[in-house]
Amino acid sequence: MLTNYLKIALRGFAKHKLTFLINTLGLSLGLWAAVLIGLWIKSEFEVGKGLAQSDQVYRVMEHQSYGAQIFTTTSTPGILAETMKESLSEVEKAATYSWNEEHLFVNGEKRVKLNGFFAGADYLHIMQYPFLHGNKELALTDKSHIVLTEEAAVKLFGTTDAIGESVQLISNEEEELYVVQGVLKSLGSTVSSAFEYILPYQVMFDKPYNQWLKYWGNNGPSTIVKLRAGTDGEKFSESIKDFILERNENSNVKLFAYPQSELYLHGSWKDGKLQEGRIKTVKLFAMIGFFILLIACINFMNLSTAKSQKRAKEVGVRKVSGADKSSLVYQFLSESVLITVFSGILALLLVQITLPVFNTLTGKQMVLPLGEGMFWAQFGAVILFTGLVSGSYPAFYLSATKVVSVFKNHIQGSKRVVLARKGLVLFQFILATALIVSTVVVFQQINYALKQNIGYEKDQLIMVPLEGELFGKYEIFKTQLENNPNIESVTRTTHNLLGRNSNTGGVEWEGKDPEFNALFERILVDYDYLSTMGMKLIDGEDFSRDKGSDSTQSVILNQRAFEIITQTNPEVRTVIINGETRQVTGVVEDFHFQSFHQVMEPAFIILDPSYASNAFIRVKAGEMEKTLGAIQAVAEELNPVFPFTYQFMDDNYARLYQDDVRLRDLAQYFSILTILISCLGLLGLSAHVAEQKTKEIGIRKVLGASTFNILQVINREFILVVMVSILIGSGLAYWFMSDWLEGYAYRIDFEWWFIPLAAVLILGIALITVTLQSIKAVRSNPVQAIKTE
Repeated sequence: MLTNYLKIALRGFAKHKLTFLINTLGLSLGLWAAVLIGLWIKSEFEVGKGLAQSDQVYRVMEHQSYGAQIFTTTSTPGILAETMKESLSEVEKAATYSWNEEHLFVNGEKRVKLNGFFAGADYLHIMQYPFLHGNKELALTDKSHIVLTEEAAVKLFGTTDAIGESVQLISNEEEELYVVQGVLKSLGSTVSSAFEYILPYQVMFDKPYNQWLKYWGNNGPSTIVKLRAGTDGEKFSESIKDFILERNENSNVKLFAYPQSELYLHGSWKDGKLQEGRIKTVKLFAMIGFFILLIACINFMNLSTAKSQKRAKEVGVRKVSGADKSSLVYQFLSESVLITVFSGILALLLVQITLPVFNTLTGKQMVLPLGEGMFWAQFGAVILFTGLVSGSYPAFYLSATKVVSVFKNHIQGSKRVVLARKGLVLFQFILATALIVSTVVVFQQINYALKQNIGYEKDQLIMVPLEGELFGKYEIFKTQLENNPNIESVTRTTHNLLGRNSNTGGVEWEGKDPEFNALFERILVDYDYLSTMGMKLIDGEDFSRDKGSDSTQSVILNQRAFEIITQTNPEVRTVIINGETRQVTGVVEDFHFQSFHQVMEPAFIILDPSYASNAFIRVKAGEMEKTLGAIQAVAEELNPVFPFTYQFMDDNYARLYQDDVRLRDLAQYFSILTILISCLGLLGLSAHVAEQKTKEIGIRKVLGASTFNILQVINREFILVVMVSILIGSGLAYWFMSDWLEGYAYRIDFEWWFIPLAAVLILGIALITVTLQSIKAVRSNPVQAIKTE
């Protein structure tokens, strides 16, 4: 029986080539999008998952209160982990680990910069990354140890089996020798922040300049714990709320614990309340993938029911021959499943071809898991679901055809069927419109953020790390560069203006409300900072070498900070920062050191380049390659051990919106795909309508109707439906995008012209699609059209 169904299906495909081609192409495009989005969603859910006993691992975090504002951070005191392990019975393991840093590692002639962090000995017992070589029990237990990933081991030693090998770390202040005690297997995309090495936290803790790590009032590194089996995570989180307050009575911190495995997708807070985080984007694209596939299914339904007249006699003959309704349903469903199988094979080929481009767009390293049984089971389920959904309505509609009507030639599209078909077209273009309008909004918002005045001039600004000998030879470096006519100025600072870096709540002033507190960003700089960065003084003066100690005892505030300290006392010009009194000698225009997702925060600038490790170089427009070559020559002459590296600040700033740009690009491409699939359906339906109206068109031509009038006969079937879909889809887009824009502290308005732009685009594409098919009908010979069948 199944073989018979397949033979009938294949003969039908050969007879109705255009319908078969449109259905196969539409479904393959829908499945292509669904598989790509499915792979991306799978990779997102894998981050932080899959490690042994990960359900017992929690990140300890802080809610810091500043008046009505609550700032949530992963930064904690440097002594928190060990204290919690010693004093809390629920904690089995605890480790402190630092932020990621890039360091130069040397092995013989090989000089490699690797990205990694410092971590306590328990860290590898908590995270339980799989070891390729070495012993987890010994790794990081001595200050001479280092753990590498297998990629880093190959870079340094040419092999992964590097246990016992020595490697030298060269930093600004010294050279240190470490012995490889562990090599981790490739972690792929299962970690939220990639790394290549781990060094013992005790090395960082014992540095003379890191004494601040020993105090409860300071934050910086992160704390991670593994709770004992059976411990209730929520109760534990509640129990540690005042852990820091009990040790520092002036603390404004409330501790809490959050599951490490959930942090990547769900870990987002606003004013102390948990937000959706990245899972919101995952849900959005899951919905987009489902709707694209559904649109492809709708195309199949529409074209199948539209061709029902041509198959009605076949159904009638089969019923007269004794076929029951269920066998007819099975036949039509088998046809739709067979087309879906063909489409699925084509979709997998498209995925394999386009996956490298998709990886670039998403910043992932995904592969098509053709060797995994689970993938084929899931893909088979999608194929079956798609085939059944696509064929369900045509199958039940055609199998219900009455035999008497067939042989009396009364089989015409009923009003109910026509309305259903138009309703499905309406639904398709509602989704297409919503995606187009949403893409326009996202595009405008990202462009607004990238092109907005951010308070400093990021163009023609280069950042060079002051590494190795370059740190101590900065003045020579600066002098030689400023002798170059293509370089305007050079400065140095501790801050890279790419997010929160160093901040404090320890700012006091006369007239301050004792109940009020604010978190101020701290930026330590050298002379010429404001001019090099292109920041604008709106009051007072810049730091000056002529003023000597007066400049070192002063402070420059941004507008937001100045507004805060003068709110209750407009005449105040003295602030106390961490116990040190400073005169406010200048106020600069607000500048963004975070993305436009965050509100403008107060910041102060102090003349203190002691630990400034970032040089900023303002260059003139033109001859950029030549200027970079000159900077490199000076840097390599003064610092021959370190390879020369640099970054353009406009590129760095753009990276703050990396996820948003990816969202914009993906939405853009999937919008185009949605329109393409919808127009494929429209093309097939318009061909069907033109075929149905062949005699009408022929008679109209004989009676002298113009081409424009005849085109209207076919076009009006669809254009009204598309126009209604534009109205509904625009309303949905406005609702969704208003919520999305709430994620930005500085955002565009939903402009009125977004909707007409999308309407013109969609209506134009739909009109062209239908008109092209209509012109074919108009050009046909009217004599042939009105011949008796």
